[in-house]
Amino acid sequence: MKAFADLADLPEDDRIAIIGKTAEGGQRVAFVVEDHAKADRYVEKLTKRFRVSVAKRLNGPVKNTISVIVTRRSEAKENL
Repeated sequence: MKAFADLADLPEDDRIAIIGKTAEGGQRVAFVVEDHAKADRYVEKLTKRFRVSVAKRLNGPVKNTISVIVTRRSEAKENL
C-alpha cells in the first residue's frame, strides 16, 4: 500500500529515523527537501545509521526542491 506522511513538524533526527526504519523494512521511501545541502545531510545520516542506499535523486517535484528515494541496501552492495 502506498502511503504519505507529513513529517515536517518532527525534529530532523526523528524524520531520519522514520525514513531509515521504513526503508530497512523493504519499502521505497521518497523524501523532499529544500536544497542539495539538506539532501546531502539526510543521506549521510541515513546511510550511516541504517542499511539503506540512495536509489534515485532528482529535482522537484516543485521548483527549488530535491527528491531523494532510498531503499534497503542489498547484501551484494554491503560486501563490495
